[in-house]
Amino acid sequence: PENTVILASSENHDDSFVLVPEEHLTHITNWPGKPTEQLIRADLAYIETETGGAIFSTGSITFCGSLPVNNFQNNISTLLDNVFHRFLTS
Repeated sequence: PENTVILASSENHDDSFVLVPEEHLTHITNWPGKPTEQLIRADLAYIETETGGAIFSTGSITFCGSLPVNNFQNNISTLLDNVFHRFLTS
């Protein structure tokens, strides 16, 4: 949606990250028609709805694996904690 706010995007992935099979049309091109390097990413996105609700969405690249780093004392865990508290108190 147009009111989507991209909070963060992953970047600088090495060659071990690949485009998921469902994005490939053929061995030559992909579904969006963009360079593969631009499509290998994960976004953190936030959307507020017209009815007062909200959506927090994460890409899958190492999001869950980032949570327990430093015994859950890290930026991603703090961000998710803030989102949960906001949703629970709204």
